[in-house]
Amino acid sequence: MRKTLFLARLVALTALTLSIELIGLPQPVTGPLVNLMLFLTIMVLNPVSAIALGCITPLVAVIRGQLPAILLPMVPFIIIGNALLVFAFSFTQRALNGVFHHPVSQTKSIPHWLGIIAGSTGKFLWLYVSAGLVLPLVFGKTLPANFVAMMALPQWVTALIGGILATLVYAMLSVRYLHGQRP
Repeated sequence: MRKTLFLARLVALTALTLSIELIGLPQPVTGPLVNLMLFLTIMVLNPVSAIALGCITPLVAVIRGQLPAILLPMVPFIIIGNALLVFAFSFTQRALNGVFHHPVSQTKSIPHWLGIIAGSTGKFLWLYVSAGLVLPLVFGKTLPANFVAMMALPQWVTALIGGILATLVYAMLSVRYLHGQRP
């Protein structure tokens, strides 16, 4: 029963994430929604499931044509950025849970919010450094400044918005469906 519930949730979260990408909304809408799904997958399932989802999303963006052709070399870096978001969020929460007394709701805790900031910042820093420094070193290809800028502050903002939205969605789901339990 527990494994079936886990798989059902994983399929639902994956399908919803892919649907968000396939709708073809502009990046300022799609970015926060995809980050929402990454954070929500961590909260509902586990970090490994969220990392798997974070590996799929940039590939769907390529297939869908949402990622400009000039950014195709960034796909592995985006995948790593998604994994860093998941890892930093999860690690920060675990590391700080014993430090701070947190309320009954996990989403109202200091470690939760610091985890969102850490995950968003880690992803943003990785993508910015990758676009500006690592990509030119590895592939010998320099991106135009406007594309490097796309991998900077907008990434941080969309990840933060995604984390905030995921927290709100999780709080609503946990009251009605999750009851604070993970499969």
